[in-house]
Amino acid sequence: MTEAQISLLETCGDGAGTLRNAVTHCLNEVRALVPDTGRGTRTCGGALAVIAGIGTTAPRALHGTLLLDALTAHDIEITDSVVFPDPAALLADSNWDLALVLSPWKQEVAGLIHAHTGSAARTGVVDTLLRSGELTTGVNTNSWAAQAAMETVLGGRTPSSVLVLGAGGSSNSVALACRRAWPGAQLIGSARDATALASWAAGFGAEPVAPDGLKARFAEAAPALVVNTTTWGETDESEQQPFVFDFGELTAPGNSYFDLNNRVSALQTAALRAGMNVMSGTFMQRVTNACRAALLQADVR
Repeated sequence: MTEAQISLLETCGDGAGTLRNAVTHCLNEVRALVPDTGRGTRTCGGALAVIAGIGTTAPRALHGTLLLDALTAHDIEITDSVVFPDPAALLADSNWDLALVLSPWKQEVAGLIHAHTGSAARTGVVDTLLRSGELTTGVNTNSWAAQAAMETVLGGRTPSSVLVLGAGGSSNSVALACRRAWPGAQLIGSARDATALASWAAGFGAEPVAPDGLKARFAEAAPALVVNTTTWGETDESEQQPFVFDFGELTAPGNSYFDLNNRVSALQTAALRAGMNVMSGTFMQRVTNACRAALLQADVR
């Protein structure tokens, strides 16, 4: 499937403008599905919301600064936040307005609901659920957020090649973002799970390369943009085991590295030392949460 080319980067280099562009595209996808019901509850000039969460990091995410900052900016007050143990419990509860869907549930939840935004349907990944009356809509904010981050770290340049490390749900969102932003770029993926990698590559017209084949594949030129979608580097504990890829073979001065993990990891440090342009996952998470807050505030509920 060929994606329509879309650019989110503000030409003047305004990061806030790039964020707003991503939010606008995300909202438009939802508006195409959800009629204007006007059922948002307003009080004292703001909106009240019950926010749910599911996934390993849901308890932390629901009370994290990145989400709370976005809600405050949109004048939204959380009346309650609830963590559910599994998708069945989450979908059976009718009291929440918006739900954060985090790993390892993003792909499973996508298969349990019937209404999906275009990005959610294309990736098979849902990171946010929005309630509108009896309708529950699966939203993929991550593809827009990842695209905003990648365009920003590249500074408006078009990469000749993008290497995506990992073949989990997040790699789908990154792949869609790449295909929208740079349809002509070479998209390459590498992961330990050969079956998952082959499926990912077939779904996005990408080239699969086994970890032990990366050195030969990039012998002549390192990838212009490397994206880490794995959880290696997410915590101190994750770095106790060696990274499956020889990361040094992928770095080159002036090229770019984007890591979906917020924590400043060993890989990010290595990329900086190599003279690369580096971005952690923090900007992507801020865009994701801005999308969520905007969905609550907008007349799509």
